[in-house]
Amino acid sequence: MKIKKMFIFAVLFAVLAAMPLWAVDKMTFSHDRKLPVYKCGEKAVLALSAWEKGKLVSSGEYKVEFLFCGKKSIKTVPVDFSKGNPVKLECTLNEPGFVLMRVRDKNNGSFQVNKKTILAGAAFEPEKIRKSYDMPADFMAFWENNRRLLEKEELKLIENKKFSTDQYIAYNISLKSFNDHVISGYLTVPRKKGKYPAFVTVPGAGPGISSPSGYAKMNVITLAVNVLNFPTADNSAEQKARYIQYAKGVAYSHRGAGNRDTYFFRNVYSAIDRMINYVASLEEFDGKHMVIDGSSQGGGSALILAGLNKNITALAANVPALCDHGGYKAGRAPGWPNLASRPDVDKFAPYFDAANFASLIKVPAFVSCGFIDTTCSPSSVYAAFNELKGEKEMYHMPLEGHTVTGGYSRAKSAFVKKHLGI
Repeated sequence: MKIKKMFIFAVLFAVLAAMPLWAVDKMTFSHDRKLPVYKCGEKAVLALSAWEKGKLVSSGEYKVEFLFCGKKSIKTVPVDFSKGNPVKLECTLNEPGFVLMRVRDKNNGSFQVNKKTILAGAAFEPEKIRKSYDMPADFMAFWENNRRLLEKEELKLIENKKFSTDQYIAYNISLKSFNDHVISGYLTVPRKKGKYPAFVTVPGAGPGISSPSGYAKMNVITLAVNVLNFPTADNSAEQKARYIQYAKGVAYSHRGAGNRDTYFFRNVYSAIDRMINYVASLEEFDGKHMVIDGSSQGGGSALILAGLNKNITALAANVPALCDHGGYKAGRAPGWPNLASRPDVDKFAPYFDAANFASLIKVPAFVSCGFIDTTCSPSSVYAAFNELKGEKEMYHMPLEGHTVTGGYSRAKSAFVKKHLGI
């Protein structure tokens, strides 16, 4: 009995000893300027503050790690709130890029408050970041050949009465692409005879869409397409269930990696390119306005398809994925799906790099980047943005990660409507 009590006491003591003597319920970085964009060599000054129940804490030891473009560690500095709160921090870069700051605990683990890692970001001449992959000499020949191979593949349209309204007809649209990959989604066409603009969207990574685009209600032809190789469901619960089953095993974004002819996204973009051409051929299309929009996977898709298909007249890409796959070569974090670990990455990935497609784009573009995005690093987004040849605008989100903000949504909506002519 005595031994048991001693054991319990020892365990309790160990638990208490491991607990901090302070309880931080809020920790934030603040910058020395509203938009933390600096010249190379210029100092970015930040302040790190911590609170407990609304009061600044007066104890607690942490570390702040500084990473070059979200990948390479530059330095780690100690933070001791017993010596002052807030704590002043400085960083700089002598080459174009972003610095990502991450708070770590004394044991070098990522410190979290309410399950959220504490991050900050600063940019240094991001307009000078350049993509890591050169465009392969046969880049366009590869994609033109894919287009020719799918030209005679039957595109299937079936009216979807669940989503059809008095204003428009909704269709389930599908096409069998390469490697037995069937792409599917929704097409809507206004019922009233006339000429209409067109809107195209691809969803972010995950289950995908299970209904037509809301722009269908605005007298716009809409094409909303999933990338996954299973039939699109007409409700979100079933779409999610199908996705869970499909997603087992290798991540879909890495399937077929290592070879440009077998890679997952070859099947996807070849098929959607064909669908876009079909929309452009409709007698209801006005021939002047076709906008493509998306976030993350959808944002990267917007860049890729706008570069691939000349029917697109404007694009909006929120925190776009699939950018700067070769960023690792320059010590930068590539964008999702981070193909750097895949075999022969330098042989196949350049053909699917949104930064290479961006160099072909001359239409207006509205793009966003989150300075603390660890999924689609801001450096990867800028590597693509800097290649755009037409009118372009970057929507900076210095305090945001991989997300869609209300501010971006409003600005993007205005951009899309303007370029749809509505």
